[in-house]
Amino acid sequence: MPSLQKFHANVARHVKLMDKNLCANLIRHEYIVTGRTKAKRSQSKIERFLSRAVHENKHMSEKDEEFKLKNNKAFSFLQPPDRQEVGSKVLNELVGRYPKRTHGFTRIIKLEPRLGEDKAPMSVLELVDSDYEIKFWFTAKIVARLELQGLELDDLTKHTVSKLTKFRVNGKDKFREAVETAKVEFFKYDPESGEVTDADMKENLKNLPRNLEYNGGSMSGKLLMSKKFNTIPRPEAKKVDLPKSPFLSS
Repeated sequence: MPSLQKFHANVARHVKLMDKNLCANLIRHEYIVTGRTKAKRSQSKIERFLSRAVHENKHMSEKDEEFKLKNNKAFSFLQPPDRQEVGSKVLNELVGRYPKRTHGFTRIIKLEPRLGEDKAPMSVLELVDSDYEIKFWFTAKIVARLELQGLELDDLTKHTVSKLTKFRVNGKDKFREAVETAKVEFFKYDPESGEVTDADMKENLKNLPRNLEYNGGSMSGKLLMSKKFNTIPRPEAKKVDLPKSPFLSS
């Protein structure tokens, strides 16, 4: 008789333990590099854990840390050796970092396939609004390049910057510092002279975006407009006077 069991019992237990270990290590290091399948599978478990932990902490705001570690039911998801260390970081750092978030604590960024025979697809699983956030620094590098080229930010980059700085404490100031750091580290920019010192980098900065209309041109301010196909604006809805229902009492 065919079995309806998708996983063997030992395999299912192993998968659960992997998700718990990934959760603990993500909170401990704030980002991890792992296979894309593992990242996608564990992301929902980590999101549920953080959402429950932050929500239950609001009802125990007046209690001490030891009481919270013992009575916060979300920490039962962690393995016993990790509850003290990981739970303390959740209570002392992440709760203050995410006061208004109920979901969206993590992000997956795709990487190139792993070197070797298997060529497995790899990803970075990271906590948002952290100091090690890859997307934060990647966007800062894009903004630094556009500023050195003397171009305005396109609408999509502006939208990304606003999302990255919206819930971060002093987000705009920290992003500005990251942009200035990216200019020096990636583009050999000298803050004293105000110029790029490397000749090869100067030549590289001459490569401008393909369509400059999105950088302060006629396409600026039209975030939802397709870059490939011409779009027609939707006509305004006309006001229609509906007849009075004969079943309503006068």
